[in-house]
Amino acid sequence: MQKKRPPGTVEYTVGPNDSLNSIALKFNITPNKLVQLNKLFSHSVCPG
Repeated sequence: MQKKRPPGTVEYTVGPNDSLNSIALKFNITPNKLVQLNKLFSHSVCPG
């Protein structure tokens, strides 16, 4: 079963120098909204 992406979002692969804040800046969104959209349990991200 494939996971459905929320409408209006794109897939993004976290790079080695990325942080939640840097990704949020790229997409003009708040870090808290990224956590909510991706159902994360923390503000930490890992490459890949």
